[in-house]
Amino acid sequence: MDQRALLFTDVVDSTALVQRLGDAASSALWVEHDRRARALLATHAGQEIDRSDGFFLLFGDIERAARYAVAYHDAVRELGLAARVGLHVGPVILRRNAAADVARGAKPVEAEGLAKPLAARIMSLARGGQTLMSEPARDALAASLPNEALAGAQIDRHGHYRLKGVDEPILVFELGGPGDAFTPPADTDKAYRVVRAEGLWAPVREVRHNLAPERDAFVGRTGELRTLKQGLDGGCRLLTLVGVGGTGKTRTVCRYGRAWLGDWPGGVYFCDLSEARSREGIHFAVALALSVPLGKGDPSLQLGNAIAGRGRCLVILDNFEQVIAHAPVTLGHWMDRAADAAFLVTSRERLHLPGEAVLEIEPLSLADEAIELFAVRAQAQQAGFAVGDANRAAVARVVELLDGLPLAIELAAARIRIMSPQQILQRLQDRFRLLAGARGPAARQPTLKAAIDWSWDLLQPWEQAALAQCSVFEGGFTLDAAEAVLDVKRWPEASPVMDVVQALADKSLLRRAAGRLDIDEPHFAMYLSIHEYAADKLHAGGGTLGAHSAHGAYFARFGSDEAIEALYHQGGVGRTRALALEIDNLVAACRRAAQRGDAQTAVPAYRAAGEVLGLQGPFATGLALGAQVTAMQDLSASLRADACATLGRLMSVAGRLQDADGCFGQAIAQARIAGDAMRELSGMWRQADGWRMQGRMDEARAQFEAALPRIREPAHLRLRGSTLGSLGGLHYQQGRMEDARTWYEQAFELHRQIGNRRGEASALTNLGVLHFEQSRFEEAATHYAQSAVIQQEVGNRVSAALSLENLGVLHERQGRYIEAQQQFETALAIYREAGARRHEGGALDSLGLIRHRQHDLVGARPHMMAAMEIYRETGNLRSEGIGLCHLGNLDGDEGRLEDGVQRLEQSVDIFRRIGDRYSMAVATRDLANLLSASQRLDEASGRLDEAEAMLRELRDEYELGITYCHRGRLLIAQGHPDRARTLLASAQATALTLSATGECNLGCAIAELCEALA
Repeated sequence: MDQRALLFTDVVDSTALVQRLGDAASSALWVEHDRRARALLATHAGQEIDRSDGFFLLFGDIERAARYAVAYHDAVRELGLAARVGLHVGPVILRRNAAADVARGAKPVEAEGLAKPLAARIMSLARGGQTLMSEPARDALAASLPNEALAGAQIDRHGHYRLKGVDEPILVFELGGPGDAFTPPADTDKAYRVVRAEGLWAPVREVRHNLAPERDAFVGRTGELRTLKQGLDGGCRLLTLVGVGGTGKTRTVCRYGRAWLGDWPGGVYFCDLSEARSREGIHFAVALALSVPLGKGDPSLQLGNAIAGRGRCLVILDNFEQVIAHAPVTLGHWMDRAADAAFLVTSRERLHLPGEAVLEIEPLSLADEAIELFAVRAQAQQAGFAVGDANRAAVARVVELLDGLPLAIELAAARIRIMSPQQILQRLQDRFRLLAGARGPAARQPTLKAAIDWSWDLLQPWEQAALAQCSVFEGGFTLDAAEAVLDVKRWPEASPVMDVVQALADKSLLRRAAGRLDIDEPHFAMYLSIHEYAADKLHAGGGTLGAHSAHGAYFARFGSDEAIEALYHQGGVGRTRALALEIDNLVAACRRAAQRGDAQTAVPAYRAAGEVLGLQGPFATGLALGAQVTAMQDLSASLRADACATLGRLMSVAGRLQDADGCFGQAIAQARIAGDAMRELSGMWRQADGWRMQGRMDEARAQFEAALPRIREPAHLRLRGSTLGSLGGLHYQQGRMEDARTWYEQAFELHRQIGNRRGEASALTNLGVLHFEQSRFEEAATHYAQSAVIQQEVGNRVSAALSLENLGVLHERQGRYIEAQQQFETALAIYREAGARRHEGGALDSLGLIRHRQHDLVGARPHMMAAMEIYRETGNLRSEGIGLCHLGNLDGDEGRLEDGVQRLEQSVDIFRRIGDRYSMAVATRDLANLLSASQRLDEASGRLDEAEAMLRELRDEYELGITYCHRGRLLIAQGHPDRARTLLASAQATALTLSATGECNLGCAIAELCEALA
């Protein structure tokens, strides 16, 4: 065996790169990448063993390998790529392949031995741009440093990692330069960091801490983080970060705690002292962070003992400046008692305690870090923003005027939503003149409220009034909303509302709301502390009721008949997405109006909120709001009809079909009282469609047929088209395919005649489903594609995505799983972009089913579980039942029969509770399958009896045919093959009648029964 230096490389996110660039461009990039990598290989005397997204290379010594790693990173960085590198030194066996094998594609040389997978595992841990190495590699390289060829190279220790396939944890080191962060690599599925605790190796992820997740990208502070690490590694037990407010002290210490959690097996505890003003305040904050209940004794002593009991732990004390006088009797005491603990403190001045080390944290470097921070935060506000030749000078001047303070830079970058860097610079030239001479701790406001007081006092009276009134908005507001709600007319000298809003934004009291980059109109919001402050001012001035009324009147207009009509027929879900940005305001307007008895505001606001909540949930919010509105005493018949219809629709999408039925019944009755034929007929259609979903086919048909002759007025024709489509769906569910086709075609023709493109697309989708179930896949694909095109034309991207999902199901039925997965993933991306949580869950479920169909049971489960999480989050009970059914079948195929039976029993129970007899029948049949597989044959037979009875009642011949096949397989297991053959004949006759081919679910069930009989 030869002792060699092994080097593995891998280009990060190579698959995503290919998808983004396309095959041709990415191929050219890989050619250049390989050319450079191999040229360096010749320079550093290495040997190529294998090639994939990176290389497996061997070197005669670690120094050559390390030089190659440094040069390789520089080379790929020039190509816009990032690669990870792993280094190890160990024995390998080299074996040459025969020339004939090489001619057929084999590698010339094979390298074997434990050193190979070990080096590969180390590489897989690295982030882009990082070189990791094993302890043998570090030891060998350290002997040759400093080295002229590796000028500036440094080696840092990252602790022990347990690698898959390796018995004992290994030490991992990093090779880097002075500007590298040297942050420990994150855990992967094949490697994770461990710490020694009580004689055992424990995963770092199990180390206790109370650090909150980072809210956005961390920028800069590489040097400070390394200084913190070196100081604490060197035995320092009290290290204080000192700097003025806004320098990012808190972010820096929390970043350290998260990155080096593995260095503190006793835990990392963040203690916020910002509200502390006394020794008792310190005790309370620290006890809260440590989860230590304080008794009647000396609290400082109790906390000292608690910290000592944690062993090697890190306690972070944030914002210590206002309680420095109490440092000796608190922190000083704890240092004496807890010899293994270390303390990391942020303050605006040093503590002057024995053993204290101080790190003065300065503002960001103006030349790079400050500009980078501005760019990163601005990109979060406005997609595509970049610092380039046109704006670099302005950005540089902005961060200079802000003294490189991270907080100030972030606030300035937040304005990029409404101003260019040049405009921000112009505003800052005057605004910061007052602050130019007031720097340092003494000039900072001691509390947040005092800081807002200071800002408030600088406002003109009308600006104060406007800011107070802005507190009535929830979740942000547009300039249009501000102009409708804010009232500054009592001051003759006041500026227009537009200018007042701009002035408040300039003073950072308003900000551009996050997450709203896809709309043209800016949304403004307030930080929570300012929002609460302003609300208190509004209440104190007696203006709350008037502002609430003006707010409600503005948002109620989104629920008018005209606005709802526009949502459905002039842009569809595209408009609903814009309305979704106002959901917090709509809910607030509705609740406030219901509380003050303002029905004219409450009901329209509820209708508008219902459009959003029905798409993205949470349904519980819509149901609770509906209960509040419908409980109002002074609702007119027309308003009560609208409220009940909205509540019924939310009940329906939440899967509470029986409750929805009652709401629609009330809506119909109230519409009749009001003499509103349109509302009455609309309610009749919704109620009948709900009956259809519950399997109450005769009632549904009678309702549709009673309503249809009355839907003749020109204003009712869209509803007539929907009714025709629902009648088609009713016949489809009962297996009368040709009748269904007739109704669907009538619906399509009517929608086409009246120019209802959305209805036309819906009818095409229904026809596609019909063709699909009859295995006319080409016709189905044509209809789905036509529907998607129309939905895209009218801006209804969510419905277009539903058509893509249908195409995915078609591909899946034909065994084209890759194409199916692509359609589902495209649809999923659209749902997420549109905020359509209800449909997002369905797409995830479909992706899980695709993997299940491909027997990828491990890959299927995460998708199905994610879908289930969404179903439960939104309160979609019916979808939860479907998801449980899918997971139950997956459990069964994984051999977890009891788990599968339990899930399917839960699914059946849900469908029973909500009155969905069709889904209940299918889930009951699936439950019978698992009971049969568990050899519980009598129970399985009883469940099949239940499923068959329900399907006969529903007159669903298609599903009955599938049930015959399941019954036949059970009969074979019970020793009755002759009776199974009789059922096979019945299923085959049903398939012939329905024109069902061998590729549909019924055809597959028949094939499985034939195989069982054979």
